[in-house]
Amino acid sequence: MYVWLLMSCFATIAGAYGDNDQTLFDQMAKYLAAGDAEALSDYFSNTVEFDLLSDEVMYSKAQATLVLKRFFEKYPPKSFAFKHSSDKQTVKYAIGILHTQAGNVLRVTVFIKEDNGTKIQQLRIEEN
Repeated sequence: MYVWLLMSCFATIAGAYGDNDQTLFDQMAKYLAAGDAEALSDYFSNTVEFDLLSDEVMYSKAQATLVLKRFFEKYPPKSFAFKHSSDKQTVKYAIGILHTQAGNVLRVTVFIKEDNGTKIQQLRIEEN
């Protein structure tokens, strides 16, 4: 009886964390689909590693926001959806496909870390 109750509690807690991660990725997907760099930057860490089409640079949160805004101006999104995600304890990631209005198909990988809140540590956008 007690074992079953304890297992139920763990399953509920684990499910709640998974739901929070999914909600987080759902929010990020919405901002990526809209090309909303400002809203997405709310999830940025103080420093973010960007790999945009093979140009890999570490930026401050403010710089990363500006660079992503310029990227979306050059490649306006048509649609975006995450196709895979992993919810490991300390570092989580999701991989999605970004279709641009110009017909580009880009793979987007977002790495997040739970460190004083959930923050994007790395954003990678590459040719699919």
